Amino acid sequence: MASTPTSPSLLQEVKTQPLSIATAAILKSTIQFFYTHKGRIAACGSGVLLTLDGRYFVVTAAHVIAGKYYETFVILPPHEVTLAGELRITSLPASGKRKDDKIDLAALELTDESQLARLQEAYHFLTLSELSTSPRHLTDVYLSVGFPAAKTRSFDGQVKSAPYPLQTQLTGEFDYARSGLHPAIHLVLDFTGDVLSATNPQPHKRPKMEGISGSGLWDTGNYLLHDPALEKKLVGIVTEELTLNRKKYLLVTRTTVLLEFLRQSFGLQIPVSTTVKVNLGSARWRYAEWQAKQAAKDGGTAV
Repeated sequence: MASTPTSPSLLQEVKTQPLSIATAAILKSTIQFFYTHKGRIAACGSGVLLTLDGRYFVVTAAHVIAGKYYETFVILPPHEVTLAGELRITSLPASGKRKDDKIDLAALELTDESQLARLQEAYHFLTLSELSTSPRHLTDVYLSVGFPAAKTRSFDGQVKSAPYPLQTQLTGEFDYARSGLHPAIHLVLDFTGDVLSATNPQPHKRPKMEGISGSGLWDTGNYLLHDPALEKKLVGIVTEELTLNRKKYLLVTRTTVLLEFLRQSFGLQIPVSTTVKVNLGSARWRYAEWQAKQAAKDGGTAV
């Protein structure tokens, strides 16, 4: 005779289905970046698709594509595609090292109409109403949905990727200043010990998380009471895994900072942030300029 589930396990079972629905909706706005490593396709990060002021963007962590933008691509079956557009990334800090960039944001405005049309067929671009700009959150349950490199396999010309929907929560106490962070800019999440996922609600060891940089962190709100696909809100972009005093944390740059970065970098007609009062300056690459240089170098014509 089957045993009756304990209250905690029963609660986890109740949570699993709506969290899976939220995860599926999140994946409709999450894209994976690849590059070629030793002759094989390898994962290098994730990104989130959104539309603001009538323009279309993919946002990610700067270190995912900074310095190697033209080596990265996405897969729009059956093709590997380098997304065309204008890329802006947060400027390097005083050290000149990207690893010291604690904001670590990049945004590519998509300008190729045929690519954009294909992306719109396959994905959902988040609108401003789907982004959380409030410092207050409805729940302590957060979802980070990205594509760990450990769950990406390339063989016989085929690529198989498995997203990982990580459930986590804010740390109780954290010395932001000591780590060069600020609570108005960052969210710091507990990442120590066993974790839960939307696909495995029982505590388990997490996979290696390299590759989830650039993915979104989501506030799932009252997902047990309402439609979990609509309840979710993007609260930030995952940028880094921190290890301090033998404890692990997940570092996230808030959506309020992302929006102000986009407004400043692309001149968007969206509200000025009331909490982010710094110049987020950015470096810039243009796909068309690079394409022309490559054509000249190869003795061909840009297309």
